[in-house]
Amino acid sequence: MSMFFDPYSDYGFKKLFGEERSKDILIDFLNTMLPKRHQIVDLTFTDKELVPGSIDDRRGFCDIFCTAVNGDRFIVEMQKARFATFKERALIYSFWALENQIKRGNNWGRKKRFSSVYFIGILNFLFDKEFDDDGLPVPNKLYTNVRLRDDDNTLFYSGLTMKFLQMPLFQKTENELESRFDKWLYFLKNLPSFEHIPRILNEPVFTHAFEVAKIGNMSQDEFDAYKKISLDIITQNDIINTAIEEAKEEAKAEAKAEGEIKGKAEGKAEGVIEGENKAKRVIIKNLLAKKFPIDEIAQTVDLSVEDVERLLS
Repeated sequence: MSMFFDPYSDYGFKKLFGEERSKDILIDFLNTMLPKRHQIVDLTFTDKELVPGSIDDRRGFCDIFCTAVNGDRFIVEMQKARFATFKERALIYSFWALENQIKRGNNWGRKKRFSSVYFIGILNFLFDKEFDDDGLPVPNKLYTNVRLRDDDNTLFYSGLTMKFLQMPLFQKTENELESRFDKWLYFLKNLPSFEHIPRILNEPVFTHAFEVAKIGNMSQDEFDAYKKISLDIITQNDIINTAIEEAKEEAKAEAKAEGEIKGKAEGKAEGVIEGENKAKRVIIKNLLAKKFPIDEIAQTVDLSVEDVERLLS
């Protein structure tokens, strides 16, 4: 087992970014992405009773009240997860943060009706392909900073900013790190594989982060819980991979048979397409039987939720 836990696990994410004792870690990390006027000097975690109910799953989620150097109060919604509809969820969570300010009334010392909201998504996957108005593919980026703007790029609303980190696109080595932001991404990307603290990360806040992440510092109950989660993830991946391989084999056989029966090139092509659809149906049904969320299933078979439902109808 690794010396340090996986920061993308629900347990690891909460330990690093969702507990009082790790506030200095969270503040330092967030400040690498926030503007100068909103550099955080203090933060508190929200009253969980004010957090809206689940869409499907709000694990790996932090709802944070922040105080900036200029005295402003603002909210950070932070999540790591893998959902086929992650962008839509990010929008919903962000608007919940705005809506909840009405429910809180005049509490929390706000100077204006709505405090700014930042949504930060730490993604261990890549977004599905998007296409612009001309039908051209939009390239995925390591760091995406989204604000509400008009067609001429004029800022429409300054109170909502969404930031996404697509971590698979971070490829820098230790010798290539140039900024504190780089150091944090290097830490998150490589934490489970570190056998010691790299020299470039030998700073107080990173030293603290490594201590929090050290599996040897867990209590027995924490270790048992983390081990169970890790095994569940391995089992889940094995189930998915097995279902995919079984479906592929079944699809090959059926596609070949249908193509041979039709005896024409176009018939074979139709057989292959239908075979692929049947393969996806097998995967979907297997995963549904094992209680996998529909969003995760859609991501696995590279379809939208609507297409998954259509295949099952």
